Amino acid sequence: EDASLNLNNKIILSHFSELIQRNERIGISGENGAGKSSLLNVIADKLPLDSGTIEIGETVKMAYYTQQTEPIPDDKRVINYLTDVGEHVTDNTGNKISVTDLLEQFLFPKFMHGTLIRKLSGGEKRRLYLLKLLMQQPNVLLLDEPTNDLDISTLTVLEDYISHFSGTVITVSHDRYFLDKVASRLLIFNG
Repeated sequence: EDASLNLNNKIILSHFSELIQRNERIGISGENGAGKSSLLNVIADKLPLDSGTIEIGETVKMAYYTQQTEPIPDDKRVINYLTDVGEHVTDNTGNKISVTDLLEQFLFPKFMHGTLIRKLSGGEKRRLYLLKLLMQQPNVLLLDEPTNDLDISTLTVLEDYISHFSGTVITVSHDRYFLDKVASRLLIFNG
């Protein structure tokens, strides 16, 4: 509410107010440097506002897919990296999806489940990082430019996953096709 943010002497948000409801699908697009990722960082409590307030509901459990992958232990096996978080996820219809099924859904065939993470490509590591976030069973998913480093097959799987995701999704992207698939409304940052 009434949020203002300046970065490097540039106004990013000026008296910005927005109420984000449960299960909303919001796409954020606009010019480079206009503050799209900064808004996600504010929501994720990684960047403080200059003024105004942000109130996160008590039951919100957030997962944030950033443009940088967190360090992933190279000596772990793919399946163990995920089972450290949980054994399954529950979709919006109450179905439980096991780790192995989720791995296969996200294009990791069974023969790869025991593979050491150090043997994965950069794109496979990004996909695994995304899966770890989804395994945490968030009810708010923040995606910062997911189309930049995920291949088309993975994006198709992600679009499908989001359509069955039981929570709010806020996505920053320049890819209008992707936003048309995953967002029901847009915030456009013109700078």
